[in-house]
Amino acid sequence: NTDIAVEGDIVQFAPNIFYAKEADGKVQLNVIRIGSLAGSCSVRYRTLDGSAVAGRKYKKTQGKIDFSPAEHARCIDIELINDDAFDTTLEFKVELFAAKNCTLQIRSTRCRVVVLDDDMFPSNDFEEEIKSGDDAALHAVGFRLLLAFISCTFFNVPTIAWKSIVMFLLAQLGNAYYLFTIMLRVYLVDVVLNLKDEETIDDLLIPGNRSATAMLLGAAWILPNVILTGVDYFDMTVLEMGFNIRKHWRVNLFRKYMNYTDASRREVPIQDLKTSIMTDIPDVVTNGYLILFKSASIIGKIACVAWFMLKEDPQSAIPMAVYPTLMIIWLSCRYKERMVLLSKQGEGESDTQGWLIHAASSHQLISDYKQRGAIVDKFEKALNDQRALSIKAKAFSFWNELLVPWVTILAVGFYMAIFSQHVIRGKLSLGAFLATINVYKDLGDRFQGLYDCFTAMTEAIEPLTGLTGQFNLDIDPRSSMVLQKARADWVSEILGSKSEVGPVSVYDTLPIEFRQVCVLHSPSLRAPKGVNVQVPQGKIVLIRGPHDSGKSTIISTISDLTKLDGGSILYPPHLHVLHVSYHPMMVEGVGLYRNLVFGKDEDEPHNIPRIRRILRRLGLTKPSLLEDLEKSIGKEFGKDSADSKELEAIKLYPNGSASEDELDSEEASAEDEDEEEHEEDGDCDEWLLRLSSSERKRIHLARAFIFNPEVMLMHRPIDDFEPGLSATVLGLLREYVDKRGVEMDPGSAHLRRPRTVLFTSGTNQRPQSVDVIWNVDESGIRVEEG
Repeated sequence: NTDIAVEGDIVQFAPNIFYAKEADGKVQLNVIRIGSLAGSCSVRYRTLDGSAVAGRKYKKTQGKIDFSPAEHARCIDIELINDDAFDTTLEFKVELFAAKNCTLQIRSTRCRVVVLDDDMFPSNDFEEEIKSGDDAALHAVGFRLLLAFISCTFFNVPTIAWKSIVMFLLAQLGNAYYLFTIMLRVYLVDVVLNLKDEETIDDLLIPGNRSATAMLLGAAWILPNVILTGVDYFDMTVLEMGFNIRKHWRVNLFRKYMNYTDASRREVPIQDLKTSIMTDIPDVVTNGYLILFKSASIIGKIACVAWFMLKEDPQSAIPMAVYPTLMIIWLSCRYKERMVLLSKQGEGESDTQGWLIHAASSHQLISDYKQRGAIVDKFEKALNDQRALSIKAKAFSFWNELLVPWVTILAVGFYMAIFSQHVIRGKLSLGAFLATINVYKDLGDRFQGLYDCFTAMTEAIEPLTGLTGQFNLDIDPRSSMVLQKARADWVSEILGSKSEVGPVSVYDTLPIEFRQVCVLHSPSLRAPKGVNVQVPQGKIVLIRGPHDSGKSTIISTISDLTKLDGGSILYPPHLHVLHVSYHPMMVEGVGLYRNLVFGKDEDEPHNIPRIRRILRRLGLTKPSLLEDLEKSIGKEFGKDSADSKELEAIKLYPNGSASEDELDSEEASAEDEDEEEHEEDGDCDEWLLRLSSSERKRIHLARAFIFNPEVMLMHRPIDDFEPGLSATVLGLLREYVDKRGVEMDPGSAHLRRPRTVLFTSGTNQRPQSVDVIWNVDESGIRVEEG
């Protein structure tokens, strides 16, 4: 990156994620200067689109920041665009570049700005019904809710507004052709083929020539279809909207889900999310929006029929009023029952999918306890319980589908019985009579189509109700914004007007502080007055204590995974804080390499030799594992390096040789691994199936060292290893803190921020490599030097 300078102090965002409410009208970004603060420096900045687009969610901004001597912080103001349209949590980026007399590090040159929308889906008009949490309240305003969704889609989904207008207009071409064919058939019977009436010879399109006129009518019947076919192709290729609308709402729902609070995620089981994304959204898009164009086309045809019938005989248009009147009455009377049936069907399908997902995720436990048959029996019972509901739903649909056909049958029968007398008396032409019978049949078909459209739109209300609930659940960024502001205020309070010029940055002297922290369910953090403790940056802290004393809770509170019942945990917001869970986690479907670099910015160069060295240091040297790594690297970068000399490079130590102690430790570890059984937990990647539990945990740790955050929070990282491997991990933690990264260039350590580790252990060991020990029990946290 040519914009990255390597001189002077470091300039970066603090933090790398900012939160702002759309209603605030602007967001203020903090840019800090870390270093001696001697002399002046400057950087330029610019906004970059993400899911939030300039001109729609924020105003494009660019400019320059100048730092005077001893000045350690500046701000950038970016204007946000407030509107009444719903959006999920959207993001854009701001980039620092063109550094002068300062250093920009790739990881910190860009920040994300998360914009929290304060509008409801699909409209703020339903705020009361949505907050009630009652589906029945939303069902009661179902058609208004559907209209709001249509409006939201029309105005919010890119390109949909103009495409919808053009699609609506083009749909009327078919109606014009339909009206033309009605008139053409009447003209053909009453004029061209009416040989008994000599006066019709004067009304021929080609005077005196019935054959030529008939051929001209045949051509007139065919040629417009060429144009209509072209229009249909244009609709399919250029005006296609279904995919874009489905993608828009699917992405937005998934984005919403990824930002859910824990409580919100509990309200939306994974089977419900899957149903919403794969079934409900397509149904609502098809039956709630795209169906409007089919409805408009049908209504246009009905209008053509009405014009013809009123023109020929005003009395024959009575069905024009009967059809819609009966349809509206019928649908209104059965609306509530339909909503109840659809709701129960949805719940039943969710329960069925839930059984499948739970069985898949618990397959190992089910197999261990020999419960496969019992689980299948329970699944079968769940399906049987749905049968009565299924029969009732079919019966409901059966009677619904009979309305329009019977109205059509009665209308045609009455017309034939009454208006045939008009033909006999010469008051109505035979052509008009026969055409009207066909029109009645067409009218029935059109109203059946319109009725089907209304029925489908009614059925779209139930999934739309579910989506409305999911789109309006609470999200984590709201609390993250509060925590971020508290930490930023704390930093400002400490620094104040401090502008010291010296070798150590003031930001590196700020601690991680517990201030009157209280978590009621944690034995060590529920003291009446809260817990007060702090640790400086650049330390290794061991958190130890008896089981169930709250060690993991301390880790999870620092990473904001556990909510506090009181107090606050404060640390400089520019620090990257990584929570490393006890249970190793892998991302399926992306390969070993992508798992190792997971979390690193796409723009950040990946040092593959460094990755190999870290794996080697952790004893991950099995040939099959090394081959999997090289294959995934080859796949990532478009080359096959599995058989290259690079495979041998991984066997080299950073210093070119290994000590006897290192070799003995690693050989013992390798023997232990060979004896471990491979765990098959349903992962689809073959390399995952080949991993032992020890290898999984070490890859889990390797990923954390590769990510290289400023603060690592680790739950029992060494408890499951044999002593030699535990010592290796502790050595890597020591190197991570002392050299500000593992296997990093020592010459650039001064450009990196201090590294801090807090890790828990279930043993009473006192490793020499730790700096501070937090002894945890019911009395709280007691601090002692390591």
